[in-house]
Amino acid sequence: MPVRRSGTSGAIGLTATALWFALGSWWALPLTLLLGYMLAFLFTAEHETAHRTAFRTHILNDFVGHIAGWLILLPYEYYRLYHWDHHRYTQNPEKDPELSFALPTSRLGLLWYWSGLPFWWGRMRLLVNHGVLGKVTAPWIAERKRGEIVAEARKYLAVYALAIALSVLLQSWILVWLWIVPVMVGQLFLRPYLMAEHTGCLHTANMLENTRTTYTNGFVRFFAWNMPFHAEHHAYPAVPFHALPRLNHELDNHIVHIERGYPAATVTTVRYVVALMPSSQEQHG
Repeated sequence: MPVRRSGTSGAIGLTATALWFALGSWWALPLTLLLGYMLAFLFTAEHETAHRTAFRTHILNDFVGHIAGWLILLPYEYYRLYHWDHHRYTQNPEKDPELSFALPTSRLGLLWYWSGLPFWWGRMRLLVNHGVLGKVTAPWIAERKRGEIVAEARKYLAVYALAIALSVLLQSWILVWLWIVPVMVGQLFLRPYLMAEHTGCLHTANMLENTRTTYTNGFVRFFAWNMPFHAEHHAYPAVPFHALPRLNHELDNHIVHIERGYPAATVTTVRYVVALMPSSQEQHG
């Protein structure tokens, strides 16, 4: 599927160019939102390359994965190890790394969660711990891999430092307006999308029970690399992204959690999270 692979980078390039020329006008706002959406959803590009199913060779998967990882502050090799355990222990409260980040316990906390700021803070702290302090403690990273994770974080930090130094030297704000601001704004779209994947699903080992598939439009599927077919992906993680719609035809009747669109999925997950909040439990106690 070369259209998707090249189309993602092409769309980002065109939107970034349009935004640069629109700065100072009202067009900058919708273009920032659009570019932010695309940049934030580079997470799904990193995800697909982490499975090494986006391209035919490991080298190309890893190269694109590192670019995406650098842009969203999520080191690629670290994410591959994290994600492996997520697939291995999906919805296991004790072993799934995704469940190590607690759900919000208040409505204000839910807004904070959606802002993406706690995730950005966590990623920066991770880079400092790995790259500056050389400290790797995550249980999903084997002892033999920790040196590699430290080296990776230091390379990422070095490139960040170079980008900042060049921006200061050239007195340019291009990275701020075309990268930092949009990618942070884009979290407002990415967080509800990611919450829909497993939140409120059953805590079982059956991937068709513990993962949600969300039927959505072509725009979302394009930039999410077909990952809204998420139960299908978890059931058969070696199936490449472009084959997931066909796999859906085989599995649709067996998937427990299905939503028609992300507005509906967001309502479902928010109700689930709110029901777990202490205030809600007291009202029903």
